[in-house]
Amino acid sequence: VNADIYINGDVWKKLTPDQQNAMQVAADASLMRSLARRIYENGKALKDLTENHGVILHDTPADYFTEYMAATEKLYAKLNAENAFFAKVYGSMKEFADIAVPFWSGAQMSNANLGMAYAKQKQ
Repeated sequence: VNADIYINGDVWKKLTPDQQNAMQVAADASLMRSLARRIYENGKALKDLTENHGVILHDTPADYFTEYMAATEKLYAKLNAENAFFAKVYGSMKEFADIAVPFWSGAQMSNANLGMAYAKQKQ
């Protein structure tokens, strides 16, 4: 389930501000519906796999993430040195991540803890 929409730039410019706004509102609503459906459908599938097919979930080992980050930093340094366009895009993404990731990861951890409390209550 995807919520992608692609509109030709020339066509977009010909739309009135109200039409552009309507498209934006519809796209946002579609994205939210898609995300909610994906969460629900994946939850049903995971429940089936664990309850009916013997699948056992394991946490990713904590040292994996540290090693992964070290490997990607090394690769990104190489790519930044070799490709100016990559460096420009990476720099922009890093600026965004430096602000968004600490907040988002903390929010997700809180959401996960709340979700786990709910799941334990249901047992």
